[in-house]
Amino acid sequence: MLDDAVSAIVDSGAPGALALAAGPWGERYSVAGVDAFGEPLRPTARLEVGSVTKVLVAALVLLLAEDGVLGLDDGVASHMPGLLRDDGNITVRSLLNHTSGLPDFFEDAAFRAAWQKNQSGEWPAGELVRIAECLRRREPGVFSYANVNYVIVGLILEAVTGRSVTDVLEARILEPHGLVASRLPRTAIAVCGGLTTTAREVARFLAALMQGGVVREASLREMLTTVPSDWPESQGYGLGIERVESLMGFGVRGEAAWGHIGLGRATTVALATEDGTRQVVLSAETMLTSDTAWTVLDKTTWTVLRPGNG
Repeated sequence: MLDDAVSAIVDSGAPGALALAAGPWGERYSVAGVDAFGEPLRPTARLEVGSVTKVLVAALVLLLAEDGVLGLDDGVASHMPGLLRDDGNITVRSLLNHTSGLPDFFEDAAFRAAWQKNQSGEWPAGELVRIAECLRRREPGVFSYANVNYVIVGLILEAVTGRSVTDVLEARILEPHGLVASRLPRTAIAVCGGLTTTAREVARFLAALMQGGVVREASLREMLTTVPSDWPESQGYGLGIERVESLMGFGVRGEAAWGHIGLGRATTVALATEDGTRQVVLSAETMLTSDTAWTVLDKTTWTVLRPGNG
């Protein structure tokens, strides 16, 4: 099944594809094609996982909340006074679950064009916030996905710890869980989706998270408390994590999986069952737009996560 999946993704136009299924049977991999450097893709390849980064960043926030360093219902102004022209009721929680009402800087045509020309470029956090603030705000309290939320989360993390997000993530998340191949660049935009890691490490982290090995039970409940997301990626959004019942709308809804989809120079699907016993990580070395490819990803995802009725 995994071989068929990666072959179909490459046939749809992706230079390379990787699939990992982890569960009671252990780990099973399949790869096809080449990586971003034109080399044969390997199961151990480091992947650009895009917004899957947000799951780890949100878990880091919850760990700091457990330490009493910050609170989920703290206002932005309590940690970053003057950052926003109108703080309103924007809290750490509303940043994490995208209900702040802030728009996404990717909606700005000039920024989007600059980013597409140089996706490895660096933009100061303050500039990204200013770009977003020049756009029309959304309704507060209603889900509206915006990467600027996580730029601000990054600024808050640095303010309360006195260290870079990269350093704190490494000390509190990556090292304790043996994620030795995972790296977060030291750029403001990286906190939104800059993590590079391996399929195995993503699966390992999701398993640990869902089984209570990353944050306490009460924090995990907070993380999995969702707001309606009403977009193709998921049917609910928690604190940095998506509840997915049908992958991008290409399958019949069923028992939910948890994780995130990452879209950018690469496409990543990283999901686990709620009990953390099964994980699937699917990656394509391109932004997938083919209905055929997404149909294959959907079938593969649920065959792994819903045995017998995928």
